[in-house]
Amino acid sequence: MLPESVFAWPVLLRPFGSTDAARVQELAGDRTVSDTTAVIPHPYPDGMAETWIDKHAAERALGTQYIYAITRADDRLLVGAIALRPIADENENVGYWIGREYWGNGYATAAARALIALAFNCLDCQQLTASHQVRNAASGRVLEKCGLSIIRRESRAMRGRDEAFYVRGLTRDAWERSVGAP
Repeated sequence: MLPESVFAWPVLLRPFGSTDAARVQELAGDRTVSDTTAVIPHPYPDGMAETWIDKHAAERALGTQYIYAITRADDRLLVGAIALRPIADENENVGYWIGREYWGNGYATAAARALIALAFNCLDCQQLTASHQVRNAASGRVLEKCGLSIIRRESRAMRGRDEAFYVRGLTRDAWERSVGAP
């Protein structure tokens, strides 16, 4: 089981609550945000954030997915979301999004590094994968800074068109070498 909250400057990861739904709707509803992900629809339907948040506790209890709100550490403002699936699904082990206004501040990198450390320190994960659109170089750079290397390039159907994706991965052994673990 992973901790409920994680401090990793400049972010604090915490569980989503029902009071976050309007903010999720605002941030994820931005077309530029949804366009950089494989899972956020546009337009973002009313009620979707509430339904999504309502599923988190059950997924956490089952250990199938751990979803955290990414908030700024200094003022706790919600700026995005990050998820860890110990067993990869069609969207790999790790996925995240950041509200457009907060891009380029290191929030995604800090959150991803923290989640990777949790996966390798607290769970029986031997490898983690994440994917990003080839055209989304910023997301690729986040994953690269976290030590994930390109495993393959593939095409996926997305919103009625084929989209090129890179799948990146990191093994526990490689991560331990990178952080100097004994």
